Amino acid sequence: MKIRFVSTSKSFIAKIESIDSIEDAKAFVNKEIFVPIEEIRQDDDAIYWNDLIGCDVIDQNSKLLGKIYKLENHGASDLIFIKTNQEDIIIPLEDQFLGKFDIEANVLNVNWE
Repeated sequence: MKIRFVSTSKSFIAKIESIDSIEDAKAFVNKEIFVPIEEIRQDDDAIYWNDLIGCDVIDQNSKLLGKIYKLENHGASDLIFIKTNQEDIIIPLEDQFLGKFDIEANVLNVNWE
């Protein structure tokens, strides 16, 4: 079964192969659909949430803050949750706080104090 995705500003619309009527599509409402990553990844420069889970986070002073253990959408912005030695850090996933992401080294640089 193939799924074609169309991205809108805040969501995705999926077309499932061989599902051509609204009645047939209703069976998929509120269901999770899993797609192999190879079929989703269309842009080599794109960063996906699952790329960030488990990566080390380093601040602008080269200090290791911890590891990302989850991401959540909270309406106004997505948030990254970082497990540290003391308390967790929550950083909005916004350009002003993000630095370079090295997918090979599994490291995210952030502008955070």
